[in-house]
Amino acid sequence: MSHFEERLEEDLNHIRDWVWSLGERVEDALRAAKKLLVVPDEDMCYAIVLGDYPINRDSRECDRLCHTFIARHLPGAGHLREMASTIRVNVALERLGDYAVTISRAAHQLSGPLPKQLAQDMDALADETLSILHQSRVAYREANAEQAISLMQMARLVEGRMDHRYDALAAADDELDGHSMLIIYVAFSLFKRVADQAKNICDQTVYAVSGVAKIPKVHKVLFLDQPDSGLGQLATAIGRKNFADAAVFNCATPGRADPLSDELREFLGQRGLADDHLTTERLEALKHDIGDYGLLVSLSGHYHDYVPTIPFHSSALNWTVDDDGAPGDRTAQYRALRSQIESLMSLVVGEKAGGD
Repeated sequence: MSHFEERLEEDLNHIRDWVWSLGERVEDALRAAKKLLVVPDEDMCYAIVLGDYPINRDSRECDRLCHTFIARHLPGAGHLREMASTIRVNVALERLGDYAVTISRAAHQLSGPLPKQLAQDMDALADETLSILHQSRVAYREANAEQAISLMQMARLVEGRMDHRYDALAAADDELDGHSMLIIYVAFSLFKRVADQAKNICDQTVYAVSGVAKIPKVHKVLFLDQPDSGLGQLATAIGRKNFADAAVFNCATPGRADPLSDELREFLGQRGLADDHLTTERLEALKHDIGDYGLLVSLSGHYHDYVPTIPFHSSALNWTVDDDGAPGDRTAQYRALRSQIESLMSLVVGEKAGGD
């Protein structure tokens, strides 16, 4: 190894160690902030707040080290990507330190202990998000893109489970004053943001390893339909054929799972649409998973007839399908659904979405 290569590797390892140490202190601050929500400690609160100053200084130094490395070594593609991703990871860590400060200041304002259920929910959320954060930092340090991709899915699941925590907070209005409820809401939201920042670190891991700037988001679409209608199954088949890379499509019917009829199976064959895995989900069985779907589309009636309360992170639409032809005209339904699905995917994904 040449002197130049030795110096490059030495500088690179110094930056890696710097980022790891910075992340360790940020994690420690977040764990301490979590404790304050359950066990008030004024001295610890101020220690966390004041401890953010050296975190901020070291974050600025990390930025300087990365830019100096680029200027000094004029690195090739791999090392240049690592420096670019390290700069972004550094920003994520600095923000996570800010979250610890905000949670600590908020916890200091609580007027009393948290109700037992809320304390348990807070503890579980904090432990889950901090675990994802730690594993994301390990994946980045070890340049493990596969682990990073797996962790991104775990981070997305945190978002889907937030609704029940907010519901529990709303149900505790007889135990908490409005000020305390607002503080707990802020703490819930910031720990959820910890998972978001962990996902950002995972994105940067994938970029540093493979050069893929950001893994495209795959949207989840659930068509809501009545049994024996077939509209949801037809829409699902159209979506899966034309937009398989952009979205995951499923359909659900209330009361029972609806098998694919022989008539619709024949029509799908005529249109070159796959007819496998088109038995609908029983809507009631999805009660706790509805929040996993970002888009809920009713094809028969109003979406509130199927889902009375739309999850916080979901959007819902009502589509009219049979206006362009006689009721039950599969060809007219096909044309209407294809047009509306194309418009929806163009809206949420862009003009380059799917198509055959």
